[in-house]
Amino acid sequence: MSRKRNAWSYIDARDLGEIVHLCLQKDGLGFQVFNAVNDTITATIPTREFLARYCPRVPIKRELGEFEAPLSNRKAREVLGFAEQHDWRKYLPGQ
Repeated sequence: MSRKRNAWSYIDARDLGEIVHLCLQKDGLGFQVFNAVNDTITATIPTREFLARYCPRVPIKRELGEFEAPLSNRKAREVLGFAEQHDWRKYLPGQ
């Protein structure tokens, strides 16, 4: 529950650096706000199951990928072309 404040999302420093780099390279971006988060939740159980268990009264308003982070980075993917490279599961196998 310690990660509730960031919706169980995270950002690897290398992916954050890539988001910043993409922002600097994007012409005409102006002032924008992006959720700088990786694609997946920090939990080891699927997102829908996790949310049903720990946030049962919060409505889910769209389909979620199996381990999709509740805090979306869709805008960074669509506007900047961000593609996560450092999912924590690659570095902690078996989690």
